[in-house]
Amino acid sequence: MNTSLNQQQISEKLKQFFLDHLPITQFMGLEVESYDGDTLILTAPLEPNINDKQTAFGGSLYNAAVMACWGMVYLKTQEKNIDCNQVVAEGSMKYIAPVSGRIRAICHAPSEGGLAEFFENFDLKGRAKITLEAAIYNDACVMKIDPETKPSVKFTGLYAILKR
Repeated sequence: MNTSLNQQQISEKLKQFFLDHLPITQFMGLEVESYDGDTLILTAPLEPNINDKQTAFGGSLYNAAVMACWGMVYLKTQEKNIDCNQVVAEGSMKYIAPVSGRIRAICHAPSEGGLAEFFENFDLKGRAKITLEAAIYNDACVMKIDPETKPSVKFTGLYAILKR
């Protein structure tokens, strides 16, 4: 881990990256709620992301989920002090139920072994891919998701990092 930065400082770098390079996150009101080294939670209010049914627009849900996983890769590369280009290579979304409140996209870090292999491939080949998942829950007021709580949206994405 980059010992000169703590998790809060690394999280602030992600917030700044969103502001500097991804204007859609500003239009959505997408923010970093928390990052603890294992879990990244992004949130966005319903109002700028609402559809004609008064629920969250599918495109906004997709973007929030994509960004939660993208953010996790970004944070993990920052922790390793890796300067790289990062891209989404594939994404798949399953819409299970409408989201009628605040959008909360949650991504958990891959296993230590998965991350080690990811970074080893990057060191050896100058590129690496990793699959991540995000979930969005309907009850945005719940700060801790119960293991029995079913997500409203499930996302799986393939992310790549490339040497600059």
